[in-house]
Amino acid sequence: MSVAIRPDLADAHRLAWEHIAAPGSWWTGAERIELAGTALLAITDPDPSPPWVPASTTARLPADRAAPDAAHDVVYRISRHGATMTEAVYRQAAAEIGALPYVELCGIASTVAAVVHFRRNVGLDVPPLPRPIAGRPTGEQPQVVVDAELNWVKVADPADRSAAVMQAYTAVPGTWENNWRLADAQYMSAADMRHPDWMRRPDGLTRAQMELVAARVAQLRECFY
Repeated sequence: MSVAIRPDLADAHRLAWEHIAAPGSWWTGAERIELAGTALLAITDPDPSPPWVPASTTARLPADRAAPDAAHDVVYRISRHGATMTEAVYRQAAAEIGALPYVELCGIASTVAAVVHFRRNVGLDVPPLPRPIAGRPTGEQPQVVVDAELNWVKVADPADRSAAVMQAYTAVPGTWENNWRLADAQYMSAADMRHPDWMRRPDGLTRAQMELVAARVAQLRECFY
């Protein structure tokens, strides 16, 4: 079956895969690809481990791992059992791997999920993860990072002036940029969200139809945002 993909959507997915392979603010390219592999495994695992069993204690993961076990455990849980994530689970993971590395790790998981679920649902093969790009983490972060009332994770200052989903990745700029590049192609831009009658094309879904689909998928995926 031949499936036509909009060029901007194909480009967003290609750039997302390249983004994962490059060093981030807190993880090397090799660690990021390794963690993306665990996210991919979690999504496609035919017999997933339950959320209370750390993936690193099973035979699912390769023995020789660059990233710490705590990072693999939380990325597996986010990717497969997202509805079981609690503030206590977040606090423990952030204490073990760091608050901002945790934000970047969430970005890796959501990037893999966006590409993999789309391609599987339209009947396309999932592209292999790219080879990691050498280099050290950049350490890039906003000048001021603060706690927020609307998020568990730390965010760029000022906090809580926009919706939680809008500020969630702001503490890791590269992750935030990649997330919104994907959102622009798969959903709509932040600017377009202000317009209730927005449509990507005249014969496409209306904004109301898009939100109905989004709400139904969120319910089925147990996304409580």
